[in-house]
Amino acid sequence: MRTTVKLLGTGLLLLTVTACGASSGGAPAGNPAPATSSSVPGTVTPTVGPTAAPPPSPTVGRPTQGIAPGDDVVAETQVDARTLPEGYPRSLTRSLDGKTLILQAEEGGCRRISAHVGEQTAQQVVVLVAVTAAQKGQMCPDYIREITIPLPLAEPLGTRTVVLRQG
Repeated sequence: MRTTVKLLGTGLLLLTVTACGASSGGAPAGNPAPATSSSVPGTVTPTVGPTAAPPPSPTVGRPTQGIAPGDDVVAETQVDARTLPEGYPRSLTRSLDGKTLILQAEEGGCRRISAHVGEQTAQQVVVLVAVTAAQKGQMCPDYIREITIPLPLAEPLGTRTVVLRQG
């Protein structure tokens, strides 16, 4: 008897899930898909339904993650991070004009990252990176976020080496 009840319950559950999935798979009930006609091969002209939505507006500002359009990754061969301790950020991009370096890092909880440009010569640019962490025993929120730190340069980076140092 119990097995029959379990089988009937499972069957009813599967029937409900299947019916819900089939009804939500298509277009919304109130807005049928517009009919189309094709007079020229390769073109589709709407004949029925609401007017087409305007194209999305271009993205304003910089993206919140990843490399921004127009930025360029600084080659690993152009970055000297030998003296930087383990766990410090090392990912650099540069603006299109080359006058701004962008340090990309992850911070979260009580860990904070800061950076500033130090000495700039014809051969190298020194970037001082500081990471502060929580005091022992301090409670910190559990989150991670990607940050970008812009580092303005006096002259475009060009072929100069970027030296990352703790500081």
